[in-house]
Amino acid sequence: MSIVIGLNSNHADSSVSIFENNKLIFALEEERINRKKHWAGVPIESIKLGLKYCNIETNKVSLICVNTNPFSNYEKKIFFFLKNYLTGKKKTEIFLRQKKKFDLKNILIRELNLNKKIKLKYVDHHLSHLASAYYPSKYEKAIGLSIDGFGDFCSLAIAKCKNNSIDIIEKVYFPHSLGVFYEAMTQFIGFDKYGEEYKMMGLASYGQPIFKDLILKTIFKEKSIFSLNLKYFNHYKKNFVYNFQGSPKQEQLFSDDLYEVFGTDKLKIKDDFELRSNIASSAQKVFEFYLNKIIKKILKLNYSKNLVFAGGCALNSLANKSLFNKGFDNIYIPYAPADAGGAIGSVLCCLSSKYKNFENLKNPYIGPSYNDDEIKNVIDNYSLNDKFIVQKYNDDEILFDKICNLLIEKKIIGFFNDRMEFGARALGNRSILANPCFKDMKEIINLKIKRRENFRPFAPSVLAEKKGEWFKENKSNPYMSSVEDIIPNKIDKIPAVAHIDGTGRVQSVSKDSNNRFYNLIKIFESKTNVPILLNTSFNENEPIVMTPKEAMDCFVRTDMDAIVLNNILIIRS
Repeated sequence: MSIVIGLNSNHADSSVSIFENNKLIFALEEERINRKKHWAGVPIESIKLGLKYCNIETNKVSLICVNTNPFSNYEKKIFFFLKNYLTGKKKTEIFLRQKKKFDLKNILIRELNLNKKIKLKYVDHHLSHLASAYYPSKYEKAIGLSIDGFGDFCSLAIAKCKNNSIDIIEKVYFPHSLGVFYEAMTQFIGFDKYGEEYKMMGLASYGQPIFKDLILKTIFKEKSIFSLNLKYFNHYKKNFVYNFQGSPKQEQLFSDDLYEVFGTDKLKIKDDFELRSNIASSAQKVFEFYLNKIIKKILKLNYSKNLVFAGGCALNSLANKSLFNKGFDNIYIPYAPADAGGAIGSVLCCLSSKYKNFENLKNPYIGPSYNDDEIKNVIDNYSLNDKFIVQKYNDDEILFDKICNLLIEKKIIGFFNDRMEFGARALGNRSILANPCFKDMKEIINLKIKRRENFRPFAPSVLAEKKGEWFKENKSNPYMSSVEDIIPNKIDKIPAVAHIDGTGRVQSVSKDSNNRFYNLIKIFESKTNVPILLNTSFNENEPIVMTPKEAMDCFVRTDMDAIVLNNILIIRS
């Protein structure tokens, strides 16, 4: 038995993956344990939990792979450093970041009591992204695309993938980055916490792209792929510091000159919803413009009609919609395309010469689960009075019938089921569910639980075989990778999951992918003729809940109507 650990370490969304031979058996983000969103550091607790869950002793671990390589693009790094960073705070940050990479092996040996002779392999950041998409796709031949903020001095990589190997043929280097552009614009309109790009994405549909041409003309420069006008950015300057330790806190990526471009100021943007939404819409359209420019360049290579796409920018589900019908026969985006998924991709790179095939790569439900006794012990610690009805069901069909009746009665239900999903999105095992047929359901959920901006949509989870009857695209979309157009005459039937532009960020649910969640939706369909449930993450302004206790805490402190913990149903009467 060969045990290999993959890490996304000392970077936002630090995470671990565990492989037994050629099979992925566990993966988890550290934030799910320490409850700090996007936590960055060495994911020691995730490694410990994963090894314990899989019943693996530390001395069985033979190799550790990490999704960064301090030697990648080394000449370009040195040249840029000597030209720009001999003075200022940046050089200290760079040295500390590199030191952490070289200290990683010793930290892991000390904290986990690993064998001192254990091997640690550094894998290029974008190669890890590309691997996380190529190997699960099972395409023999594909063109690979990775786009993010930065990783190993690079923001974009295009690769030829064939016969189990990945050959990167083109890169875009620091300081030019579509990811940084999008994050800077997210900050510019007032979403200044790390990782809030999804908010700008939701807001974009409320605006008009009236500033698109202005952004293209001013903030970008003409180049074969793309080039930022650095006058409007701070991220490359000698005193700019990336705060990727603990809870990431990003400094201001854009320069104040950007306010002059739009003829506005910070206060006006904050108070003017129309202006904010128009800037968001324009930034989104600019991102899509360059994404499609990249796609056209890729298609001209005439290498493959299969596209595999990863990197943080592959989470832009609105832009991914524009990839449909662009000339590809198949498009594959993994369930964790961003940095957390690099923990998986790094191992796949390391093992690709040893194994021709890998197992369990398309299954996102690879986190921890909890048995009946563990759940009962948690529930027993809560003083549930006569306002709560607790019932255990030994038959899923009876339980799901009861849940569906509650949903029809407009109740909101926390659904805690089996193994936790890996990645940024709740896919039915740590989800909050509701009936999509009520027009005011989004407002009810925000009032009772989420307390978030009303312009942010909720996702529809649909039976895979019924997807084509409700959405214009009939292709599988199991990980909510893309928003899709709802068929116009169906929008009024599912208003709670229809965004203002008539789209929904779809999850297609099959019996093979998640049998219990599928059966629940199937019973809901039998009662309502709607094969769709509203699905949002099980949390309240925190990382998605992982344990039964976190789920119960969320249930008790909010106005959630009911919670399901595997086969136990608790109803707030």
